[in-house]
Amino acid sequence: MTDEQQRADSFEIERIYPNCRDHVWAAWADREMKSKWFGNGLTEMDFRVGGVERGAFSNDMGEHTKEATFFEIKEKSRIVYAYSMAMNGTVHTVSLATVLFEDEGGGTRLNYKEQMCVIPPSDGAEGRKHGWSALLDGLHAYLADDSVQAK
Repeated sequence: MTDEQQRADSFEIERIYPNCRDHVWAAWADREMKSKWFGNGLTEMDFRVGGVERGAFSNDMGEHTKEATFFEIKEKSRIVYAYSMAMNGTVHTVSLATVLFEDEGGGTRLNYKEQMCVIPPSDGAEGRKHGWSALLDGLHAYLADDSVQAK
């Protein structure tokens, strides 16, 4: 973590999944499915406009908590939510995230965009992008396994 002045930052991650959009969307919208790729840290999920999502996990840096509110849910197309990340009780990023879902050659193109306010000390966009890259890789593994089990 760095000790700098508060700043704005952003990042974008794109993934193409071989699964249909319905399947990828369900993995974000259904709590049971999401907990399988998002990890044990998903403690609360109310997937509706105005609903909240909370999560927590620990690592060698400390205790991390996420608190989110959903602002737009356009069925199988777009999710817009805002969330904060805190470490050991201190908020260090506040973000606006947009997740877009599009058909792509029989599969799904997912575009994750995040705009954030970084409140030092924080690992900032680099830390969020690293975390979301790992989560979206976990989504890929979950969808592949879920597809095999469905056969």
